[in-house]
Amino acid sequence: AHGVGVSAINIAGAYSESYSVWAVGVAAVLGASSAIGGGLELATGRVPDDDRPGFAHERAILLYTSSYLPSTLWLSLRFSPLYPVALAPFDPVLCIASISVYAYGLAAPLYTAVALWDELTPTERLRMKGMVVSGAVGAVFVLEALALLLNGGQVWWERVVVLYPAQSVLEPSVTLFAAYAVEAGMLIHRCARRGVITFADAVPFYATVVLPLLTLLPMASLFWWKRQEVSFWAFLFLGAGQ
Repeated sequence: AHGVGVSAINIAGAYSESYSVWAVGVAAVLGASSAIGGGLELATGRVPDDDRPGFAHERAILLYTSSYLPSTLWLSLRFSPLYPVALAPFDPVLCIASISVYAYGLAAPLYTAVALWDELTPTERLRMKGMVVSGAVGAVFVLEALALLLNGGQVWWERVVVLYPAQSVLEPSVTLFAAYAVEAGMLIHRCARRGVITFADAVPFYATVVLPLLTLLPMASLFWWKRQEVSFWAFLFLGAGQ
């Protein structure tokens, strides 16, 4: 519900001074709760340790999503006005950790789909296609994390915001959209595992409905509304000497 609300705000361009608190702050709390819940499921054995190969292994999927949420929400907070400058010295460690999660989220399902394809059931093959798409969306944020890591951290980000004032709205929002998509994907995944919906219906629904409504449409709308105050690529390459 929160994701739908934030997406609607971006589609309508109805930004306010409290946007960061309502969108980023609330999402951070909700995302942390979800990640903790996933961690508890793993720790208590509620998710069975099956013998499926690669990323078809149920615990591997949950471990990734439980790591992806805090990684993405940290990046969202980092680029928002809510982030304490006192935490900036931790940027290198947190950037490397988040990059590792984003890269794994694409590499693991891709490897499973290519190298272990013959070992997958028809249902797992369908699921893996959806997970490759989801992982590709998540891996986009390697670029932002690398820019923060290599371009000077807080000094770089302050320069970005001076040149592109709405970048502090764009970057937190875009990362939120991806977090919503992954969380929604896991909800659909759980429903399919429990027989509420078939994977044959779940994967196309995720690709044609969830991703466009929670990521592509609000992202395109945000770029449109803030097009005079944001950068699509150039901000990534503002090195320390620029």
